[in-house]
Amino acid sequence: MSSFPRTLDVATRALATVVLLALGTACSSTSDSAPLEPTPPPTVFGGDRPVTLQVPGDYDARSASPLVISLHGYQSSGLVEELYLRLGPVALGRGYLFLTPDGTFDATNARYWNDWPGDHGGSTVDDVGYLTTLLADVRASYNVDPRRIYLTGHSNGGAMTYRMACEITDTLAAVAVLAGDMPVDVGALCEPKAPLHVLHVHGDKDAAVTYETNAKNLGAEDCVAYWAKHDGCTGEATAPPLDLTKDEPGAETLVTRATGCTGGSVELWTLVGAGHVPTFNATYAETLFDFFDAHPQ
Repeated sequence: MSSFPRTLDVATRALATVVLLALGTACSSTSDSAPLEPTPPPTVFGGDRPVTLQVPGDYDARSASPLVISLHGYQSSGLVEELYLRLGPVALGRGYLFLTPDGTFDATNARYWNDWPGDHGGSTVDDVGYLTTLLADVRASYNVDPRRIYLTGHSNGGAMTYRMACEITDTLAAVAVLAGDMPVDVGALCEPKAPLHVLHVHGDKDAAVTYETNAKNLGAEDCVAYWAKHDGCTGEATAPPLDLTKDEPGAETLVTRATGCTGGSVELWTLVGAGHVPTFNATYAETLFDFFDAHPQ
């Protein structure tokens, strides 16, 4: 019998051994010199209403970062609202995580937030649940500073911001509402769980969401009065005016602050001469984030 097959078998096994040893050495060398990078956290959240989390370039999971969520107005979107207010660059520049989610579409195909019960044709969309889950999911993936979580919104988004302030008060450090409102019967709909820092910004010529209280909704001054009472404030004082818009020359924004508060704080910025969509200058976004920076939980 020829010994060729046996000789080939031995050679094949020897070659296989050499290859396996070489692979093992290579793998060991690769493992020693280049450890596997950890999987980066996700940046898209929101399920069937996806939104991309904007993350500062210097984000470090070992340090807690503040978070701000910006809510658009009726018929708008997160993208359009950001093109208007341009909060993102300021947020990222100051180390904030930043979200601009979208509402859902109503029967007229307009995006909206289902802010207060009974509004929007009796809509059953659970935007409180959506935003609460969105916030929880981001916190599960990123090191969010629990004392520096902020919510801001414009118009319908401002009303939704107030609704969230009622629902998750103890989670938020502060809210900033631009041209938003609350229903006149808010006392029956809102049960805040903790003191809160509240900023209300409103043009005194707003014809869409009026600065004054009407039969259905509280105006700017009554909105801040509600939160001042909640925060145990006993008085008010004026502060130097601000130059935030192009609607009037000079420092057109009147600043009123509640005083004697037992917790939280309340401010009203009245944009003299401005309507529902104020023409902000570059100062607005920076001044808004000055407010956030100064008001952790």
